[in-house]
Amino acid sequence: MVPLAPDQLDKARPLLAPLADHLLVIPSILAGSTPATIYVDDRRAPETAVTWFHGRVMLAGQANAATVTAVRHLLLTQYKSEAQAANLAAFVLHTTAAWQAEAATLLPGLKMIPAARCYYRLEARHRQWETAVPATLQLRRVDATLLADATLKNLDWVTEEMVSERPSVADFLDKSFGYCLVHQDEIVAWCMSEYNTGNRCELGIATAEAWQRQGLARVTATAVIAEARQRGIHDIGWICWANNLPSVHTAEALGFTRIQEKLVHLFFWTDEPA
Repeated sequence: MVPLAPDQLDKARPLLAPLADHLLVIPSILAGSTPATIYVDDRRAPETAVTWFHGRVMLAGQANAATVTAVRHLLLTQYKSEAQAANLAAFVLHTTAAWQAEAATLLPGLKMIPAARCYYRLEARHRQWETAVPATLQLRRVDATLLADATLKNLDWVTEEMVSERPSVADFLDKSFGYCLVHQDEIVAWCMSEYNTGNRCELGIATAEAWQRQGLARVTATAVIAEARQRGIHDIGWICWANNLPSVHTAEALGFTRIQEKLVHLFFWTDEPA
């Protein structure tokens, strides 16, 4: 597998297209907004492509004995090195149909769990988005002012998410946006945009355990969707595990439509899940 230069990324676009509809990280990589390398089997006429960013690996195109061996070597050397440097305990492998049969045995030395992943999309222009904030909480924008507030607890929780899909906090502040809910001096929930590309983005969202099942995810998501609309972003994605029923219910309550449910493979770099 050989890397494509930044001006060659379009060569991999047709191969990655089946994944790009529900994984916005791919259009973001192709647009140069997410710093990732795309590897192919042949720069002149590629038939296989693989790329990754943090904990997502995307594999597309044709699978044969030679490409399986080459992809395996690439993941166990280059990607493993990058993952360990970033302290990633696990990663999710997304594949096109041709690679589904190979996915489970692609990395035989690693612990692997197959699991269903749900992919949702929302056309946000179909309604108005008004945020109803509970009286005991404060809605705050995720910005430099928030990060500079040393009185707040759980700031590291927020910054960890910011760099989960951006190379740095500064890059997030420049290209993405989000909101959090604060109770007294503690951040108890947040929602942030991810992989902003054209009129699309995805949502990352979380609520502190003690504050779950109170509708806070809907509050923060509504605030981010309203902000997205103001920025001209209306095609919004939501991804969650199929067994994460609170996330499934929140997405559907907000009006997201499930466009796909797909088997993916979760790999761990150590014998036991983190």
